[in-house]
Amino acid sequence: MLQRHLQETYEYLFDAAHAALKGGGSFAPFGAGIRKTGEQIHTNVDLPIDTSVPADHISGLIAYFRLDDKDNGLIAAGLVFDGRAGSDGAAALCFHMEVANGQAVEVIVPYARREGAGEIAFDNPQITPVVSEIFVDVQ
Repeated sequence: MLQRHLQETYEYLFDAAHAALKGGGSFAPFGAGIRKTGEQIHTNVDLPIDTSVPADHISGLIAYFRLDDKDNGLIAAGLVFDGRAGSDGAAALCFHMEVANGQAVEVIVPYARREGAGEIAFDNPQITPVVSEIFVDVQ
């Protein structure tokens, strides 16, 4: 059951990030989750673009998820940002995904923009288990 919620959250984030990339530029980190009620949530952090960096947004998203979990109960949560693949520095969608039992993964999906077509070519995702940062009380 938790894996299904993790997959649904990943698909939502991927689709929204893909749509943002097709618009031609980058985007600020944003997140999504599924509450215990089954409600899907979408969140971002409203920070001034000239004085913030992606890490500020990511910290804000994690803090929001922790508070939402305390207030409403979350089953799964994740965030995405436009970054770089560590292996070769290629452009990549970078995801941090977690489920309520404390399992967490990082998913890196390298991509390249196709000239003139307005399309994005994605490479195979690279999935790595990581330490939980949202559901920290579970561990």
